[in-house]
Amino acid sequence: MTLQELSRLNEKFQQKASEMVDLIPGSNLMAFSSAIIRTAQKLDRVLNKVLGAKTEVSFYTQVDALEEEMDELIFMMDKLDDANRKRNIPILIDFVKRGYELLSLYSICCDQIIEQKTKAAKRKDEFERD
Repeated sequence: MTLQELSRLNEKFQQKASEMVDLIPGSNLMAFSSAIIRTAQKLDRVLNKVLGAKTEVSFYTQVDALEEEMDELIFMMDKLDDANRKRNIPILIDFVKRGYELLSLYSICCDQIIEQKTKAAKRKDEFERD
């Protein structure tokens, strides 16, 4: 999966978040929706910062920020899932599933970036020793 594809999935997820507001009249889904959209937007921005980091310190600072945003989205998905357990609204069940799938893709991407960065640092260290 490319970064552009991941970004498009994120945008689709944000669109679904905005559509869920009217599902349960009188609920606080508007607050959930807004928070989820903000966090999803931050995920995409921070991932680009991770990729553009020039120094090791900046890289790991941005990775930490990405992990914090992922944790925040996990927290919101868990709360939404818990709130929907009694009602079992299929659209919300699907939305939560999509949220976890998106998080999984960001997690895999983050792991791959860290692995590549670690390998590059190791190669640099080996080169400098020779």
